[in-house]
Amino acid sequence: MVLISEMLEKGAVVSLEENVEGFATPKHLVKEDGSQAALGETLPFKVIEFNKDSKRIILSHSRTFEDPAREEKKAAAAAKKASRAKKDDTPKIENVAASTTLGDIDALAELKAKMEKGE
Repeated sequence: MVLISEMLEKGAVVSLEENVEGFATPKHLVKEDGSQAALGETLPFKVIEFNKDSKRIILSHSRTFEDPAREEKKAAAAAKKASRAKKDDTPKIENVAASTTLGDIDALAELKAKMEKGE
């Protein structure tokens, strides 16, 4: 949990540990309830970009709750795709004689009976 120490037109400055500051754009300051984070609030943030050369740390509060939801959706989609793939793995019957239906079984039984009688 870190403190939003300064609000600017293009985002907010967030105070991290050991006098280090990060920046969060307005779209990354949206809270889970849809409201915008305000000056002085203490919220969890996630580092989404880090550049040592330019000494930039970009943070996001919204990603702290969006990423788990996104992972759940991916897992559900993968499970659905896997179950669909299992159904598609069933071999297709291409031989017409091999794909009999219950109606055909009666006709085959009648034919068998005729053959046994010698007709």
